[in-house]
Amino acid sequence: MNKRDGITAQFIRLLVFAGLGSLLLFATSRLAFRFALTAYVDQTNFIQRETARQLEEFQTFVTEENLSSKDVRPITDWVQKHNLTLLELYRDHVLVYSSFAPGREIKGEQDQRVPFYDWQPYATIHFADGDFEALLYCNTIRTYELLGTTVLLIFCLGLFLAVFLLGCRRIVRYICLLSDEIQAMEGGDLDHSITVQGSDELTTLASCLDSMRLTLRRQHQQEAETSAKVKNLITQMSHDLRTPLTTLLLYTEIVRCHKYQDEQQLQDYLAKIDRKARQIKHLSDNLFEYALVTRDSPVMLDQPASLSQIFEGPLAEMVDQLQQHGFICTLNLGSEDLSLTVYEPYIRRILDNITSNILKYADPAHPVSVTFVREEDDAGLAFANVTLSDTDSVESTKVGLVSIQTMMEKMHADSRAESDGRRFCITLLFPVNS
Repeated sequence: MNKRDGITAQFIRLLVFAGLGSLLLFATSRLAFRFALTAYVDQTNFIQRETARQLEEFQTFVTEENLSSKDVRPITDWVQKHNLTLLELYRDHVLVYSSFAPGREIKGEQDQRVPFYDWQPYATIHFADGDFEALLYCNTIRTYELLGTTVLLIFCLGLFLAVFLLGCRRIVRYICLLSDEIQAMEGGDLDHSITVQGSDELTTLASCLDSMRLTLRRQHQQEAETSAKVKNLITQMSHDLRTPLTTLLLYTEIVRCHKYQDEQQLQDYLAKIDRKARQIKHLSDNLFEYALVTRDSPVMLDQPASLSQIFEGPLAEMVDQLQQHGFICTLNLGSEDLSLTVYEPYIRRILDNITSNILKYADPAHPVSVTFVREEDDAGLAFANVTLSDTDSVESTKVGLVSIQTMMEKMHADSRAESDGRRFCITLLFPVNS
């Protein structure tokens, strides 16, 4: 993820753009407002009219209060109340009062006249002690300018906040969306994908959450499949154990009650009891093997080795054991000696399982073949034999095959069992190292 696309960088850019935009708008608007206000004042004589109005109000105040020019305090209070810049009173062009210094007596020496700016608007104010010329300086335009500036400042600040919040809205909406999807996932909905958009920290978080969702869904599916397999296996094992156990109990009852004709029939019953007991033992051994395989934690595969190096020892033991029981073995391992990655203890257990099944179910009158197999990027061995015609001895649960498939999956390999009439073949396929 590029740092320039991060949330912090986005917030900084948003603050800078919104701040600069609002500042530029404020400066431009304030300049335009001042220009428009100045043009309005110049065209309408606004200041002169406002000054005349203030002087009329001052005359009304003086008349109502019956003030004289010596009543400095109330005159000064009135000036301050109306936010006037300056009020000066003249008598015969002699300054007698100034709001700039109301507490001092402002007169020229020996009543010397001071400059009187007759170009400024003035009016005669009638006091109790005579008439005086009043000059009034009221900067009303500044009041309106301050008011307009305040309004523009508030507007631009509001615009800045609005732009910033609108910019943050996308991020906030995405966070709310992720929150809703996480709550759905927490409630068990693992089929709805997590929305991944953008290229910031939230995008990385959403991608990780979606990967976690897929992992959890895969684990739940595997657990459900495993649970279904176990339930199915228990059901089938119960049936397969019940059949030989029933037969075993029947023959045991016959022997116990001496319901046989002669010694030969007794030995025949004992042989059947032994065969059924061994069948039950074989089923229990396969079940125990399956329990061990499913209980094992993920295995650490061995270093890559050649196919001949991997299978040379286990195959030799397998052939020797089969030959001791009267089987004929044909080997066709080909000329390719490919590199495979396996877990050697599992290889031995798989071949032991295959050997046990051959000894139990294969017909010694037909040879057992071991053939090299190559399918695209996979390679391995195929074990084929012909089963006995006695269907009573055929295993229906296939728990041994399930154990083989489980061990192969833990080695990232695959097994395939095929049956065509009495011919049975199991193929072990491993990924070839490039």
